[in-house]
Amino acid sequence: MLGVAPASGSSEDVPRLVELAVPQPAAGEVLVRVAASGVNHVDLLQQRGRYPVPDGESLIPGLECSGVVAALGEGVSPGQPWDLGERVMALLGGGGHAQYVAVPERQLMRLPPAWDPLQGAALPEAGLTAWTNLVAEGDLRRDEWVMVTAATGGVGTFAVQLAEALGARVVAVARSLERLRRLRLSPSSVTVQEGADFVARVHTATEGTGVDLIVDLVGGTAFEERLQTLRPHGRVVLVGLLAGIHSELDLSRALRCQLNIKGSLLRARSRQEKGRLVEAFVRFAWPRLLDGSLVPSVAASYPAREIEMAYQALSAGGLGGKVVVRWDDDEKTADDSAVD
Repeated sequence: MLGVAPASGSSEDVPRLVELAVPQPAAGEVLVRVAASGVNHVDLLQQRGRYPVPDGESLIPGLECSGVVAALGEGVSPGQPWDLGERVMALLGGGGHAQYVAVPERQLMRLPPAWDPLQGAALPEAGLTAWTNLVAEGDLRRDEWVMVTAATGGVGTFAVQLAEALGARVVAVARSLERLRRLRLSPSSVTVQEGADFVARVHTATEGTGVDLIVDLVGGTAFEERLQTLRPHGRVVLVGLLAGIHSELDLSRALRCQLNIKGSLLRARSRQEKGRLVEAFVRFAWPRLLDGSLVPSVAASYPAREIEMAYQALSAGGLGGKVVVRWDDDEKTADDSAVD
């Protein structure tokens, strides 16, 4: 099969397609023939040698994919619940940037009938990141105000939709006013552009109350400023560091306002925990995926032979959605006898 070579760790490394062995599904796993896979910032960091792969996961990058079930590992019976040839999408610990990937069966989700593979490849990481940090970590409640940073990106756009589906009011934050205006928000939610007087503008937008929860996808030096928008007993879940790893904090604010600040990673969680998160997410989201009230945002797609361009596009930023790689276009396919 074709797949991205494991990174060498060089900061100059670029993704290269090479011939790799088709993985064999272990007990409790399903082999998926990949139709499309999402590209995430973790993939960029891993390619540059700046993100260690969790023990037991594939060294090939790629944290989400869509495709069809090609083989079942030991203990996975046909129809319980996965059938050969069934269209699926998957949350991965790695391995998605290849023509085949072995997936723990509990990390699979059915692809909605009306969806194409690009949408399926854009959903798992965004959907589970949003669910994990709004619900499992953020304990978001109906009618609360939640701030979502990088709200116009692939994860951010889905987090905004999911928060509203959960009954919350959203403060969608991003650098670009133009992309903020493209968001489809309920009348109770608002957009706030980063920049001067940010804290005052958030308080005005929330009618003076401030926000109850921040899901922060960017970190950086403005992290302290975001803390100033929190109500007493407010919560922060720090998910990403796109804006940098350093910030100077006034710790007395955390004490006075009794703030709850936590960090959260999805990839580092155990397969058992990921399985539980996927099941909870699907219970809530499935009817909303079917009726179109929850939709992943695909900004750009590239054939696998141009995967380096896909990585470059994500690195350049400003896309307003997910970057997806297509594996079904015109690539040479692996020997199907290898998965019999």
